[in-house]
Amino acid sequence: FHFDNGWDQQIAYTWASPRWVMPAAYYSMRASYPTFTIDYLMLDSNFVDAMPPAEDAEHNICSEKHNDPNANCSAAGGPPSVEACPGWFASMWAQQKVWAEQKLAQSKADWQIIVTHFPCGFEASWFNSLNSAHGLDLLVTGHRHDQELWSPKRMGGLTCFITGGGGGISSEASPSPYWRSQWYGEAQYGFYDLTISKATILLESINYDGRVAKKALVYPKALPSDTPAAAPAGAPAAAPAGAPAAAPAGAPAAAPAGA
Repeated sequence: FHFDNGWDQQIAYTWASPRWVMPAAYYSMRASYPTFTIDYLMLDSNFVDAMPPAEDAEHNICSEKHNDPNANCSAAGGPPSVEACPGWFASMWAQQKVWAEQKLAQSKADWQIIVTHFPCGFEASWFNSLNSAHGLDLLVTGHRHDQELWSPKRMGGLTCFITGGGGGISSEASPSPYWRSQWYGEAQYGFYDLTISKATILLESINYDGRVAKKALVYPKALPSDTPAAAPAGAPAAAPAGAPAAAPAGAPAAAPAGA
């Protein structure tokens, strides 16, 4: 783990290759299709692995064991030192939370999807609030090396999945069904296939053998603001289209036709 291991080069490569899209540590993008739109928010959640330098050296981006004592990323806008590293990541996460809430509140897309590294259950109460208050429809995560499709019941109404079973590293447990009792989710190696329309998102967890291990349907999150406010009790009903406007109070009655 190094906090100065070339992350700025990954960002810069966005302008060197049309196949690479990572213009910042966190960013949003709009995908437009003939009948619907999606707003994606990509969040950097690495603050979870940015601990005080003396802690957990094998899982710590800010470790004093693996970082050079003079490591400095200030020229690229990153942490200026090992000591400042944890605070830098914590500050960026705090900024992202404000930014994400503003983006979702402003979104007019049919779907709102967040993608981040750390798995379903991390910062659960905050992600739940994005679902209930701002209409977040789906959370896409990784970190654990398996496939886990979480139902909305586990996330307070928000659908989430962990797609960490690409096979580039050992899985969390043996992929053999014999060891299913040791699995966190429905599969070890595999991928997710999403079929998206204006009305639904079909999630399918595909196992390493091509079998659909689990699937779910996601529907757009309805918010109170999406429904027109009801007229207050006792208010007059709206006039039908084309009807003449009511005369103001005290105005003389209209003459009958032919008068």
